[in-house]
Amino acid sequence: MLTFKDCVCLAQARVIEGKRKKAHICTIAFHQPTKNFVRLCLPFNSSQESRIRRWDNFSFVGQLDKKDTRKESVSFGRLLSVQGKVKEKDRPAIHRQVLTKYKHEAEYNEERESIGVLVFDKSTIRFKQKPLTEREEEYRELMSRKGLYFPSYKLYIWGKSPQFKGPFEKQLLQWDFFEAIRKGIDPLHEFKRFKEPYAIVGNIPWQRKSFMAVSILSAPLGFVKYAQEQQLAIS
Repeated sequence: MLTFKDCVCLAQARVIEGKRKKAHICTIAFHQPTKNFVRLCLPFNSSQESRIRRWDNFSFVGQLDKKDTRKESVSFGRLLSVQGKVKEKDRPAIHRQVLTKYKHEAEYNEERESIGVLVFDKSTIRFKQKPLTEREEEYRELMSRKGLYFPSYKLYIWGKSPQFKGPFEKQLLQWDFFEAIRKGIDPLHEFKRFKEPYAIVGNIPWQRKSFMAVSILSAPLGFVKYAQEQQLAIS
């Protein structure tokens, strides 16, 4: 077993439950000691770890996931502690560290990285709805029988980014967006107030070259531009 101390929760996908796996929250955290991303599945129940949310600083015990060979994936063992929310004054430093992970998507694929950063021009962003697939309809029916919410459509983010030659389109899995929809609240209200939004993206085991947007964060002004300039300097 490995100990992961000082992990900051950055992104959480909507709750999902399948025929083989109980209800869980796919979570992406930033492991501060190594400055690397970590992916783990937190249970969706009454446990303390189920209450972890964005910007919570937590420590846990786990091991490399034998069923998921993506190098960032860790099988969650047990929670050691939750140190509370990262203070507002300390968040810019974390944004800067996270944005150093910025690369073109082709580079993530070449280097077999399954978590990355998507930057975009906020003025070009559009959100689109698409119908569920037959498999997703089965998930929805299964979860509704257990009293769990599954959206009636898929949500996509479309826009322009220096990481792509043309417009990009990514499925958006962000949990709090769908929680807002469930409660009848406009999920885009908060996004409109973001100063300099960017997304944490991740792929899935059976489609490793296809990235989805797990969460949209708001960085201080100038941070995204700095990340782009750093990437150009490296290139």
